[in-house]
Amino acid sequence: MSGKTYVSVRIYGHDYTFTGTESEEYIQKVCYNVDKKMRDFRQRDPKLNETKLAILTAVNTADEFFKNKALLDETIADLKKYKEEAFNAKNKLLVTEKENEYLKEEIQSLKIELAKNGK
Repeated sequence: MSGKTYVSVRIYGHDYTFTGTESEEYIQKVCYNVDKKMRDFRQRDPKLNETKLAILTAVNTADEFFKNKALLDETIADLKKYKEEAFNAKNKLLVTEKENEYLKEEIQSLKIELAKNGK
């Protein structure tokens, strides 16, 4: 089995057959989105011909892609920063816990020393 999906769809009144590795549902969803955008643009400007509608839809989709990609890149950068901050905070906590344990032992030693000296 090749794993290819063949899907017949209708976009803006025209039939197309797409071949892909994604599920039929996914391909249908993508094509529905394109059809909807074309119809929305047509509704806003009924004078646009199909070529201009297709170009406008493609440019709009590319714009959304680049904005979402930038947002994803920013989110990934933030996540890396937060992971580094969490790592540093954990290390600082471990150091602080060790210092705290040392100080507790030091206090206990001083209490014993005081008790020995009768104070």
